[in-house]
Amino acid sequence: MGHRRRVPGTRRQRLSRRLADLEGRLEDAEQQLEQVENTLRGVLREANDVSLGGPCKCGESLLIVRRRTIYCPRCRYRRAI
Repeated sequence: MGHRRRVPGTRRQRLSRRLADLEGRLEDAEQQLEQVENTLRGVLREANDVSLGGPCKCGESLLIVRRRTIYCPRCRYRRAI
């Protein structure tokens, strides 16, 4: 069995504060992402004949569905459906 390495108290406290800071930032980013997604869905509802599809194969954007075509605004992938 391996031995656990002891982290000195000061370093442990610093790492603990850093982890708490990162957790807070992650929670903020998740909330902002949800707000953007909800806003985008609202905008798409207001626009005629436009909806949001699943993720593009490029992994950088969701697909836009309009007039029987799916389209990626990031990589410009386009396909008729």
